Amino acid sequence: MRPYPMRRLRFASACLAMAVAACQAEPPVSAPTPATPSVAVEPAPVPASAGSVSAPSPSPAGRYEATTPAPGTLTLSEAGDGVWHITLRGGAVPDGASTAADCELEARGPLVDGRIAADVVPFEGTLSSVTEADLAREPSTVSIVLNGDVATVMTDYTQCALGADLAGTYTRVATP
Repeated sequence: MRPYPMRRLRFASACLAMAVAACQAEPPVSAPTPATPSVAVEPAPVPASAGSVSAPSPSPAGRYEATTPAPGTLTLSEAGDGVWHITLRGGAVPDGASTAADCELEARGPLVDGRIAADVVPFEGTLSSVTEADLAREPSTVSIVLNGDVATVMTDYTQCALGADLAGTYTRVATP
């Protein structure tokens, strides 16, 4: 057996020991050179987004559309006092003569941390209408999570025809 592999191991151990020692050593302190003038440097301005003050997020107001799994339209508009008005219209996955009728709802709720939690409100629409009595028997809600120009909608609204669904992902196509 030759001592050559043992030399490699000793060499690797020595290199590792030197690397560890170099990492643990304090950096050398260098004295300032007298020929270098001292210059006061102003700190760079801090952008507003980096400080504690944050810029207001853009308004989610606008019209959004879904294409899958079924076509639909979501409209968000400010109703005042931090409340948002939601109009949802949609249908079912096209299935020839068996396609469910289109459906609609209106709801209102506050926008908090990129989410709107809203209650369906009475409305008179072009496709259907909902009264106070309907909502007293079966209250419904809508939840919208906003992420830029994308709105993810969930709802427990059951007034739509079997097969019609207003839940889904909607993308903004227009702003007011």
